[in-house]
Amino acid sequence: MSLRSRLLGSALLVVGVAAIAATVSLAPTVPSESATGSVSLIVPTPYSLIATPPLLALGSVFLVGGAAAFADATLSARATLVAPVLGGIAAFALVTGVVTAPAATLPALAEADALVALTSGPPGTIATGAVGGGAVAPIVRATIAEDTAALLAGSVLLFAALAAGASDPVSLVGGGVGGALAVGVLWAVDPDRWRP
Repeated sequence: MSLRSRLLGSALLVVGVAAIAATVSLAPTVPSESATGSVSLIVPTPYSLIATPPLLALGSVFLVGGAAAFADATLSARATLVAPVLGGIAAFALVTGVVTAPAATLPALAEADALVALTSGPPGTIATGAVGGGAVAPIVRATIAEDTAALLAGSVLLFAALAAGASDPVSLVGGGVGGALAVGVLWAVDPDRWRP
């Protein structure tokens, strides 16, 4: 393993974790129990709706790219499919409040109505924006590597995110910009893995 690859991978991993961690302070949802026992949400600020999807998409793509660089491994197009999954998991943990208020959220996740309430509306579109932005990486990588299966899987994820988040294009555009920015940075700093 080369020292340059290790340093680059470490830097990308730190930036990826920092980008995802920064979204915790933007906490798009904070669940609370109402007097009737149902779960209600504090409405996210417009700033969190704009900033959270690109940060999650950028962080998830950097984590995948950073892990490959740190291991000095060849990055396959199929491995980049982990990026939208990471973005989706992080977004779900944030928008349901598992990260910010686990004691209030975890019992509520067992109830179907509460789960729908936690993931519908703006919180759900934040998650779709993060998944859509993370899907940029496998689409770009699969196009370069000519991996049809990975390209199809990435495209399906992107179109599913577009369909699910059509009511809030701001989150989708933000996530797409975050994913594209991350791929652009990786294209510049790690050409051996990202360029043809």
